[in-house]
Amino acid sequence: MTEYLAERTLANMRFNLSITRPGINAVNEKTALEMGVRALEKQISAQPVNDGAFGKCPDCGYEFNSELLEEYNLKFCLNCGKKIQYC
Repeated sequence: MTEYLAERTLANMRFNLSITRPGINAVNEKTALEMGVRALEKQISAQPVNDGAFGKCPDCGYEFNSELLEEYNLKFCLNCGKKIQYC
């Protein structure tokens, strides 16, 4: 499912417009809700796993230079987009 289709499905669910084909809409609605939940979970900040000068994303395990991220004030994992919070 594309992001656009998920957005449209969630909008239809919000306004109760998704009653035309219950079987297919139920699958689309479930998929759209799962995509929405994953997107919201990425917005919850988490501490990186520190390993000296390097850190790892707590979600995907992507390894990055912690000092470089702090220097450029990056707030998200460069790999998966998870919000990173520093102490």
